[in-house]
Amino acid sequence: MTPAWRLPQLSDVILSCCETGLGFSEIMTDDILTISAGFLCAGGRRVVNTLWEVDDLGTALFSIFYHQYRQEGCNCPESLRQSQIKLRTLTRNNLAEIYSKTYQAMMEAESKIDEYEPNSAEYLEWEGKYLMYFQVMENISPLKNGVEEYPFAHPLFWAAFTCQGLR
Repeated sequence: MTPAWRLPQLSDVILSCCETGLGFSEIMTDDILTISAGFLCAGGRRVVNTLWEVDDLGTALFSIFYHQYRQEGCNCPESLRQSQIKLRTLTRNNLAEIYSKTYQAMMEAESKIDEYEPNSAEYLEWEGKYLMYFQVMENISPLKNGVEEYPFAHPLFWAAFTCQGLR
């Protein structure tokens, strides 16, 4: 939190780990010392954080939605609100569409891997993308084939996210 360590171009920071919005209660400070406060003191304009342990897939989808709304011109609180609504109203059919797009991207990555020499920088980059898409598909698969129409409807998935800083 020293003035010498500033990041003036830092606008939105998303701390998608678990409980990043909570303070350190063992230090008697009225909970002002949080990871979010550190980013705000370092020059960040806005910080989105979580209040409890969050689901990996739900958080990834929330982050994508948040960035889409920010690119559309919504401010931080509105982007947060819209992303929460979109996540909790996401259906199995929506997840099936995401699964299909992810499968196409994974197949593209697989074809690109074959174009490069094993262990080259390009090969490793495409291999990393392939593995990422594969993992996303594994996480989506049980939900798109599940019984719940709205797999992220419970507040546990979407209500943990808060924003601090400037609009």
